[in-house]
Parts: sequence; C-alpha cells; structure tokens
Amino acid sequence: MVKENILIKTLQLEDIKNEKIIYFKNCSIDRIDLIGTFELNVELVISNCYINKLEIHSCWFINGFVLKNCIVNNYVDYQMGGHNKKPILIEGNTFNEFVNFFDCQFEDVIEIKNNIFVKGTNFLGNRDEGFENTFIKGWIEKNNLGDVDLDGIGL
Repeated sequence: MVKENILIKTLQLEDIKNEKIIYFKNCSIDRIDLIGTFELNVELVISNCYINKLEIHSCWFINGFVLKNCIVNNYVDYQMGGHNKKPILIEGNTFNEFVNFFDCQFEDVIEIKNNIFVKGTNFLGNRDEGFENTFIKGWIEKNNLGDVDLDGIGL
C-alpha cells in the first residue's frame, strides 16, 4: 500500500497492522504513535515526509524500517527497540532534537547515514553500560552531521 501527498493527524498500529508493506511518501504527519508496538510485522517505509512527533519507544520493526529524507521535530525516544529480522535504514533525515537509542538490540544490520542530528544521538554512545545498544549483524554509520556517540539519554 502506498499513501502519498496527504496530511495525517495520527498514524498508529491500527492504521497499518494488516499490511505487509506500507509506504508513506511526501506526507505531513503530525504524530506517529507506535509506542509499545512489540513485533511490528509490517515493513514500514517513510520517505520525504515532515513528522512533528515520532514516538517509537519499545517498537520492534521485525520486517524492517526505512526512514529517508524526512524532517523529524521532536525528541525521539527509541528505548528497547531493534529486534529487527530485516535491515533498518535511517538516511538523509534531519532530526531537530536528540535521538535516544537506549538499550536497543538490533538483530539485523542498521544503517545510519547522511543524517543531520541537530542535538546529537547516543546511537553509538553509552559504551560499557548495561544499556548500550547491541548489533548482532553489525551497523553502518557514515556521513552524519552531529554527534552520534553521546552518552546518556539527551535530557
């Protein structure tokens, strides 16, 4: 399913759970609420979108996730995430607030490239802490602007 050029007030699990793959392109999304969505079995692709609030605490993107060329305005709290059986790609985005990757366990590769982290991220931070992110099949991080190895949770 493809959703293009629309305004979305709130996008939540109920809106996408019956899809195998869903694309959102050139949309303005006020709020993506996937908090506590353990085992999201939808491959979710979001590109060229304006996102006011991205809420993904405890969301497991089992079949992958692509966030590409988007603007994200809020503090993103991605705690206890990962658990992906397919790759996650975060590319070409601008994050206007801190992006908190906290205690995430990535089972397949995650790529973080060509993004702007205005207030940074702890994607590669919190080393040697009990809540450091783990990468079973590895990670790719390149060409990002802003700190990607900060410690703490950005508050």
